[in-house]
Amino acid sequence: MTERDGSASGLPKGVLQLEHQVAGHTAAQGCLGLLKPASADGTILKPTGKVECGVREIAFYERLDVERNCLCDKSICALWATLCQVVPRYYGHPKLPIDGREVEFIQLEDLTDGLVWPCVMDVKIGRRTWDPLATLEKRKAEESKYQACRQRFGLCLPGFQVYHVQAGGKLVRHGKDYGKKLTEANIHEAFLLFLNATENGRVSRGLLEQFLDDLRRIRDWAQKQTTFRLYSSSVLLVYDAARLDTSATEGLQRKSLNNANAKARMIDFAHAFTTTELAEAATVDDNYLEGVESLVAIFEQFLTAEKAF
Repeated sequence: MTERDGSASGLPKGVLQLEHQVAGHTAAQGCLGLLKPASADGTILKPTGKVECGVREIAFYERLDVERNCLCDKSICALWATLCQVVPRYYGHPKLPIDGREVEFIQLEDLTDGLVWPCVMDVKIGRRTWDPLATLEKRKAEESKYQACRQRFGLCLPGFQVYHVQAGGKLVRHGKDYGKKLTEANIHEAFLLFLNATENGRVSRGLLEQFLDDLRRIRDWAQKQTTFRLYSSSVLLVYDAARLDTSATEGLQRKSLNNANAKARMIDFAHAFTTTELAEAATVDDNYLEGVESLVAIFEQFLTAEKAF
């Protein structure tokens, strides 16, 4: 991606547009989008957006950061320890001048840092994506999106990018229009595309196992936690397609899976509420759990379908 200076883009010197954003409010849609320091320090900058959403998301990360720093305390809850493993590291909320106004950002770990061919998929979790403060109009708008996948699986795919190994690293990107057309009948094809499956549908077993290590942690956390209600939150899937090699007849093979950097991380907490503030019983968040369990089940199906190797 070509660096743009502040006079050309409205961005201050020292920051760039993040080229690997696949969903949310992107620069291609005329929004500010995700940024990154030009110094390539391994972080990204996420605009906080609406004030109340920014306050809520910062509060989530800061509470998690406090718990992360207390992990040396043996009395720390195992659920907090698990959550720290599957959420990107948080580095504060700096403010930058953008087009003559001060904009607050959330600075987070860049999950694509160091990847040569970063494949990225945003999986939005939950049959219900609107939060308790949403207006009637907002609720109706959210309920109309991605209906087939959300009602069947409790998740949807607003966007992803994949570098096709068998096409020499050709980049393919799909956005929300593609995701809205997915149904129970073809959503598996979207995941196979993202996973660089061969023409006969074979997927790297090592890649699946790496993802499942993280996805099962997220599922186990969701099965037990009773603190949060997560609305419109996502699981971000990331791996480096450059670590996958091809063979003329056997399709994708493992190259160096210990270095594939495949990971699944929980992101987007602008609509994270606690059961305490909602005055709700401290029970499991079934809306979130359903989506995560579906995601785990899809990857486990690939693993046991005799097409993984």
